[in-house]
Amino acid sequence: MKTTLKGALIAAVLCLTLAAPATAAEEASKGMTFGIVDINKVLQAAEAAKGILGELEGKRKEFQTQITKEEDSLRAFETSVMKEKEKLSKEDFEKKRKEFEEKMVTAQKMVQDKKRLLDQAFGDSMGKLRTEALKVSAEISKERGFDAVFTQDALVLAEKDLDITDEVLERVNKNIKKIPVVWAAKK
Repeated sequence: MKTTLKGALIAAVLCLTLAAPATAAEEASKGMTFGIVDINKVLQAAEAAKGILGELEGKRKEFQTQITKEEDSLRAFETSVMKEKEKLSKEDFEKKRKEFEEKMVTAQKMVQDKKRLLDQAFGDSMGKLRTEALKVSAEISKERGFDAVFTQDALVLAEKDLDITDEVLERVNKNIKKIPVVWAAKK
C-alpha cells in the first residue's frame, strides 16, 4: 500500500508540475490583445495616395512630352545626316555620327534621370503616407489597449474582429488630406 500511495503521490506531483507551465502560458495568452491592419490596403485606398498617384501621373506626362520632343529632334538630326551623307566627306560624316551618338547618350541619360526622379518621388511620398498610417495604427492600439498590432501580410489566419484596417483608413482619410510630392533629385 505504501508503494501505491508513493506512486500516486509522485504521479500527482508530476501532473501538477507539467500542467503549471501550460496554465501559465494560457493565462499569458488570454491577457494579450492585438489588432491587425492591412497596411497595403490603406496605402492603396487612402485619398492621399490617390493624390500622390495623380500628381505623379501629371509629372510622368510632362516628362513623356519632353522625351518625345527629344526623340523627334534626334530622328530629324539622323535624317538630315543621312541625306547629307553622300555630300559629306568621310571626316565630316564621322563628326556628325559622333555628334548623333553623343546626343543619344544625353537623351538616354535624361530618360533615366526622369525615371529615377519619378521613382524617388513615389517612394518618398508613399513612405511618408505609410509612416502616417502606422502612427494612426499606434493611436488605435493605444486607445484599445492592444499589446501589439500586426500587418495582415505577417499573418496566415486571424479573426475578422481583430482587423482595424477600415478604422485606420477612415482616420488616415480624415487626418491626412495630402502628402506633398517632392521633386528634388537626391544626389
